[in-house]
Amino acid sequence: MKFIAFSDTHDSIAAIDDLISEIKNEKVDFFVHAGDVISPFALKRFSEIEKLYIAFGNNDGDRNKLTEIALGMGWVAGEVVFAEDIAVYHGTNPDLLKILEKKCNIVVTGHTHEARVVRDGSTLVINPGESCGYLTGKRSYAIYEDGEVNIMEF
Repeated sequence: MKFIAFSDTHDSIAAIDDLISEIKNEKVDFFVHAGDVISPFALKRFSEIEKLYIAFGNNDGDRNKLTEIALGMGWVAGEVVFAEDIAVYHGTNPDLLKILEKKCNIVVTGHTHEARVVRDGSTLVINPGESCGYLTGKRSYAIYEDGEVNIMEF
């Protein structure tokens, strides 16, 4: 299985466009966005991506409109979304995050803007960092393939 994870795009159209240019030709099973798209106009920028799972973040605005766009594109969106045995959750509630880490083999999270990959027993937690680059000055995403994770800067 191969997927690309990203998070915290925060309405940065330039960063979203650069991200899509980086990843659109990757041969993957699906993509995940771990929250903080923010607005409908930013979400629409991902229209080139066919199979996308989107977890809402703490800064996402009109969730009804975001959901409407996601459904119209054939994507999945919600507070916590599941893609196979992967939970995608923004990470704002540490207790919920701990529960997901106990129940799922892979958890993709965001929120902290810090890229990290943690293996704890049979669980893999991936935070792809921030795609917007606002807090860390680094724009990143993660590529997962058959148990290996690479954090990529762009």
